[in-house]
Amino acid sequence: MGCASTTNIEPIEKNKMSTTTKSYLALGDSYTVGTSIAFPDNFPSQLADSVLLKTGDSLVVKLVAQNGWRTDDLQRGIKRTELEERYDLVSLLIGVNNLYQGLPLADFEKDFRSLLDSAVKYAGGEKEHIFVVSIPNYGYTPFGAPKKEEITADLRVFNARSKTICEEYGIDYFNITDISLGAETRDDYRAKDDLHPSPLQYAAWVSSFLDEVIEKLK
Repeated sequence: MGCASTTNIEPIEKNKMSTTTKSYLALGDSYTVGTSIAFPDNFPSQLADSVLLKTGDSLVVKLVAQNGWRTDDLQRGIKRTELEERYDLVSLLIGVNNLYQGLPLADFEKDFRSLLDSAVKYAGGEKEHIFVVSIPNYGYTPFGAPKKEEITADLRVFNARSKTICEEYGIDYFNITDISLGAETRDDYRAKDDLHPSPLQYAAWVSSFLDEVIEKLK
């Protein structure tokens, strides 16, 4: 989506003094890797920090994510990345670049199901350890403002389909799209590129689903 790639897929151990160390696989695109902000401020890293603060448990974060990735790019990224057999937590946030590039919804649906299958595999078959995050509405940023109505309409369809598929799979779906709308009027909700979320917006995402994620880690 128009920004240079910023990828780090190395695991990060948050605190070696925590009572328990657990593993977290975060799958996605620019919204997962945290394009245009510092790596420790992306949402998976902030989630790990928040879990540590609230429970004393440490999450070792592994990212398979890159700016500009579509669903098919993420599938290839998973295949070429060395991963553990099982993770205690798996998240998925993908699809904005399918939408941005005008690709068919049917292709997104097919790939999304395949990615959920991969998430189930890496969660050891335990669907309760997986969550999907909705796609933010970049029409509410200066970058997307000229096509705000079109983006909003298309995004509503993509998010509705992903939510329905998650319900079919029995996988939790966390809606952060409403939070992302704040970027229209709040400068502090936008990264320096006026497109991607700021650390503060990511913090709001994490706060909205932190309790549910902690339950998944029990």
